[in-house]
Amino acid sequence: MAGAEPQRDRGGDGGEEGTGGRAIFRRRHRLGHNREFQAVYAARVRKARGPIAVFGIPNDLGHPRLGLSVGRQVGSAVVRNRIKRLLREAFRLERAAGGLPTGLDLVVAVRPHRTMTLAAYRRVLADLAREVEREWERRRRREERAEGTQEAGG
Repeated sequence: MAGAEPQRDRGGDGGEEGTGGRAIFRRRHRLGHNREFQAVYAARVRKARGPIAVFGIPNDLGHPRLGLSVGRQVGSAVVRNRIKRLLREAFRLERAAGGLPTGLDLVVAVRPHRTMTLAAYRRVLADLAREVEREWERRRRREERAEGTQEAGG
């Protein structure tokens, strides 16, 4: 069939059983509502490297979710959309490769910069997400210690 378009595989994403190893960025992997973004910002866990800042908060979903904040100061619509596409792809690939911690809602805020390569975005996103996870682990341990001293003291 010359000129016919190839059939698209409609399988699941690479992180689920029986999916054929494909990694798809589905709606359930996105933060879509303002209240979800505000909850992540309100938690005040922020890690940054260069023009990329990642805010994060634990979720009970067992998989990470991504929200993007790319303001007009970053550049024209073409530049902003390219950066968003690259960040979504970096998230999708890192999630499938196991490079992202599970159970975190992440908001990536972007400051003006020259567009980086996909590999650079993958590296930065994975590193910052792990730093956010470590911060939440530190907070959890600190909270447990505080509860332990309250029980012992009173």
